[in-house]
Amino acid sequence: MGAKGEESFAQRGLIDVVDKAIELEVDLFLLAGDLFDHNRVKSRCLEFASEQLARVQCPVVMITGNHDCMADYSVFHRYDPTEAGEHIHFIKDEEGGVLDFDDLGVRIWGKGIVDHHPENKPLERVPENEHDGWYIGMTHGYYVERGAGLYSSLITPDEIADSKLDYLALGHVHVFTEICHGETQAAYPGSPNMNQGTREMTAAHVEFQPGEGVKINRVELAGHAQAVSRKAEEPVMPSFLG
Repeated sequence: MGAKGEESFAQRGLIDVVDKAIELEVDLFLLAGDLFDHNRVKSRCLEFASEQLARVQCPVVMITGNHDCMADYSVFHRYDPTEAGEHIHFIKDEEGGVLDFDDLGVRIWGKGIVDHHPENKPLERVPENEHDGWYIGMTHGYYVERGAGLYSSLITPDEIADSKLDYLALGHVHVFTEICHGETQAAYPGSPNMNQGTREMTAAHVEFQPGEGVKINRVELAGHAQAVSRKAEEPVMPSFLG
């Protein structure tokens, strides 16, 4: 959510994302950074964000992005999204953090952005998984297969493969993109807003299917972010929208 004149698009996008999460009855809502377009957000926009986060009917896990990073001037030093409800989980430590949702059989590691620069490594030091269930990662950065050394917050194929995550929820790129390296499936969900360099308004709905693996579905939004699901007939794994 950004500047005047853009707010109606951004607010409509957040409303649509929450509506889609409710419609799909997802088990987790993943927000991989850039809830806000900058750190100079006005109070009414913050109130609106809390109103929408409060509507989500499942746990919400969120990290910071390059636009709303946890620098000294961050909006999150004056705004606490967890006040929207006990279901909001905000991973904001510089080194990242881990959350366990035992009822869902899910462990989530997340690492947001404190400072967006070439030395920042979003997938650095992903903890080894000592959990029997699904292992999901969340981070924010720019995926490159080779080169692009001058870009900030780079994510490489080897880092994705070495993470040993079942699924990696990515933020930063505004076009829906699926990526696979090693045993890790990853995706950029795209953007729920029309004014982000593309006319596509999309989310990623991700199903965790015991015995089959991870299935990523591109979801077109009405005019909606990243979701994760599992199949109901087996010991099920949750569904996420982010």
